[in-house]
Amino acid sequence: MASKRQLDFHSGEEVIAEIERLQGTQYDKLKNWNLTQICEHLDVIMRGGMEGFGFRMPKLLRATVLKWVFGRMLRQRKMSSAPTLDRLKPKSPGDAEDEQIIQRCIATIREASTFEGSMDQYPFLDDLTPEQWRQFMWIHAAHHLGFLLPK
Repeated sequence: MASKRQLDFHSGEEVIAEIERLQGTQYDKLKNWNLTQICEHLDVIMRGGMEGFGFRMPKLLRATVLKWVFGRMLRQRKMSSAPTLDRLKPKSPGDAEDEQIIQRCIATIREASTFEGSMDQYPFLDDLTPEQWRQFMWIHAAHHLGFLLPK
């Protein structure tokens, strides 16, 4: 059985390069989402970080468990699989790629690469800097894109 690729992106341009590489080739999925669905999910997560999600996790959770998990992810530059909230799951069908969704994700990655707005309402953590958030976005992208194996 094939194993997940260990990717480590340090910039939005590296994420974009991998998305474009996957667009130009066939790949096997180790999990359920195709490239379009991964891009849709990444877009929702990044857009929510920049514009707000409309919810926040409880303060105690943000200050303890989530803070510890986040710090560990930044130090190790990887994340484990965890259940995805329904509102953050892709809605597109997984039977074909959708160029428009992929391009929208790429545009959002470019925007996130220079985002310097407030993280005060970020739902999962307090006292997050835009650069910490960006690194988390690149780690998150590496996590999901690692489940697509180019042929």
